[in-house]
Amino acid sequence: MTGCKVKLLEECQNVLEENRRGDFTIPSPFLYPFQWNWDSGFIALGLLHIEPEKALLELETLFSGQWENGFLPHIIFHNAEKYTSYFPSADYWNSKVSRFAPKDLGTSGITQPAVHGFVLEDIIKYDFDKDRIARLYDQIVHYHQYLYEYRQFKDTHLVAIWHNWESGMDNSPWWDSVFKRIHPQLLENIQLKRKDVHAVDDSALTRPTDDDYKRYIYLVDQLRENRYERVPADFPFQVLDPVFNAILIQSNRSLLRIGKMLGKDTSLVESWIKTALENFSSIHWNADDGLFYTFDILANSQVKIHCSGSYIPIFAEIPDRDQLEKLLRHLEAFKDYYLVPSCMPDQPGFESKNYWRGPVWIHMNWMIAEGLRKYQEHEWADRIKNDSVKLVEKYGIREYFEPFKDSNTSIGGKQFSWSAALTIDMLKKQSG
Repeated sequence: MTGCKVKLLEECQNVLEENRRGDFTIPSPFLYPFQWNWDSGFIALGLLHIEPEKALLELETLFSGQWENGFLPHIIFHNAEKYTSYFPSADYWNSKVSRFAPKDLGTSGITQPAVHGFVLEDIIKYDFDKDRIARLYDQIVHYHQYLYEYRQFKDTHLVAIWHNWESGMDNSPWWDSVFKRIHPQLLENIQLKRKDVHAVDDSALTRPTDDDYKRYIYLVDQLRENRYERVPADFPFQVLDPVFNAILIQSNRSLLRIGKMLGKDTSLVESWIKTALENFSSIHWNADDGLFYTFDILANSQVKIHCSGSYIPIFAEIPDRDQLEKLLRHLEAFKDYYLVPSCMPDQPGFESKNYWRGPVWIHMNWMIAEGLRKYQEHEWADRIKNDSVKLVEKYGIREYFEPFKDSNTSIGGKQFSWSAALTIDMLKKQSG
């Protein structure tokens, strides 16, 4: 490892240490003062290289906010009284409207992609108490059972998301047509108290608009009215997301292996994997375009916009060889950019600096590169990994990055934990 890489590794480790809050890690000190669901999963992967006990504690602390019905919120509001300015706050979510929510800990009422199974599979490589691993295994299975009980689309073992924040890709162009269902008149009385626009540079160019945010809050209001349990048939945001579903399949594969190691009955997990794989491509794959797309349930149609999410099924080894080659031909067309833009530059809705409408995200690149290695596509995996490390070296440990190679602008949240954690993982694997 070169001197520059050693310095970068130290900087990433320092970010994780500075963002540690007891037994969990916040995503960023300037934007996100609580524990976020899939952030903690990716953060744990970096912590494994530094102090494995902290990685296990990260997940255990996250699951302290799990609801009785298995639901795992996207935010756990530890120490909520210290950060009352965050919006939407724990009080705004008011998770206690649900009979299943914790009584002594505030949470949000939506979830995020189920990364915990494949993270736990990395954690068990270390010498931890078997009872702690078994407890987390059972909690993760319970979460997946929630998803299939409350969110399953027909009998496909593919699950729907009810909010754009559940995808983790907040203002992706994938959601533009979905949000058109929410009439502006429904938003007139929504008051915003956003902190994010004051915590980042050039927020008008790099964050969702107020009009977007009002739609996000409208969905929260509607979900809260339904006690975060079910949604009416005409609820405007009901989407099958290939990112969410591919990650769920990958975590189920990990649960299958962990369960066998623990001596558990894994027949239910096996059925989840089998049925989801049988249905995934028929819902998400577009043979004419050679891409995976999100599926709008109410419109009964795919949303045909080329995004980085189109490649996440590679992580779960879903594409066959023909599908993979088509996906890689698409990537080749964007070789003059840093890979992988969250929305491709030739697509409607592309904005190079705006959050999920163009910038590169390290955790998406990490998943795509990890998946490509499973197909023995090491050259492609190295290209994506090297682009990721170059971006962090050039711009700092940021939340996201502009895909133009001639850009001189740093964007997004600073001292970002999952960017630090996954850069550590990539550098350590490279040196190993």
